[in-house]
Amino acid sequence: MPRTPKFHRETALNNALKLFWRKGYHATSMKDIEEEMDMRPGSIYAAFGNKEALFKETLEEYSVLAADDFKQTLAQKSSVLQGLSLYLRNLVVMDAACEPTKACMLVKTLLEFTPEDKAFSDPVRSYLQEFEQLFTDAFELAQQRGEVGRSQSPERLARLLQTNVIGLRTMVRRDIPQEQLANLADDIIARIIPAS
Repeated sequence: MPRTPKFHRETALNNALKLFWRKGYHATSMKDIEEEMDMRPGSIYAAFGNKEALFKETLEEYSVLAADDFKQTLAQKSSVLQGLSLYLRNLVVMDAACEPTKACMLVKTLLEFTPEDKAFSDPVRSYLQEFEQLFTDAFELAQQRGEVGRSQSPERLARLLQTNVIGLRTMVRRDIPQEQLANLADDIIARIIPAS
């Protein structure tokens, strides 16, 4: 009869993700990981490998969750542009209790490591590129539906949107009043999401 694992892998990974998201890679000790995951070192190594492997897995999980959230937000609206607007507005009303920090984990990681730290910086760049492609796909769909003019470049709009998403999430960390953040999101929407 097989032994039942004493931990739920998805829960343990989610706890590690929140820890790394909050503290970053370098500031997180193995002791922190053990406490957050409620696991002994041997069990962590057996289930996830070393700290680097665990961190990379949390980055991948974060990327999947962020992409799923984006797709689900877009699906809530019949218009692609309305879905993109909702996505931006949601960024400024995220409940702090739901996230360890309002900053994007991918951007935090990109800033924590130098380009020479390819084991970490290359996957992050890849995930950010994948997210930019999601934005591009959304603008292409909006263009097909006549929501965006044919003279607009979906790739350029996507890059501009991603830049502003990163900036908006940084502003959220400044603890600016909610009304001002909502106005900022509206201003971004008005300037980036074009009328047809």
